Amino acid sequence: MRRIKVALALLGAAVAGASAAQTGALVAPAVTVQQVTAAPAPTEVARQVLIQPSRLEAAVAPGYTTALLSFTLLSEVPTEVYLRPADPRLVFRGPPGGKVILTPYTLHSVSFLALSAHSGAVDIFNAAGQRIAQAPYTVFPAKTVNQAAALNFSPLTGRTSVAYSVAPVPQGLRAPALSANVNLGYTPPDRVDGTVSLSVRW
Repeated sequence: MRRIKVALALLGAAVAGASAAQTGALVAPAVTVQQVTAAPAPTEVARQVLIQPSRLEAAVAPGYTTALLSFTLLSEVPTEVYLRPADPRLVFRGPPGGKVILTPYTLHSVSFLALSAHSGAVDIFNAAGQRIAQAPYTVFPAKTVNQAAALNFSPLTGRTSVAYSVAPVPQGLRAPALSANVNLGYTPPDRVDGTVSLSVRW
């Protein structure tokens, strides 16, 4: 924080004003600017922090090999904590040493870069070196297919049908979208029917 201290030289201003009245010139009073650096706010040793959300999950996007994992920390006191992932495949995107300064009752977002899909935990230590929380997480691999299934029943006819579809995840904006669909139906007492279809969109 910077404060600007302005000192006015009253005697000089009076003399300058009198001179300006005689000569018609405008003379500004002397101004002194002083920069002051505020002292950092004191912190306390935290005994606990709240991690949100309760389930930390991320997924590698199609075509990528890395993923971002983000969550928030909340403390009741002004404090500093240190984040230390147990797995080297998770890298903290912040100051060296994982130091994070928390303001009371303020959500503080932190993020990590997952170098590959895996599961692990982030240990959270206070300034005294005590572990006060742990954040388990899961980074899922990139999806290769999308699947869907449905079960339908008609009380009027007694017909029961099952539908299943599968489609590869497109690897680009212009990549064609393929899908396969299977439908099976049964109508009492002995009628069975079904269809199989393939489709492509581009």
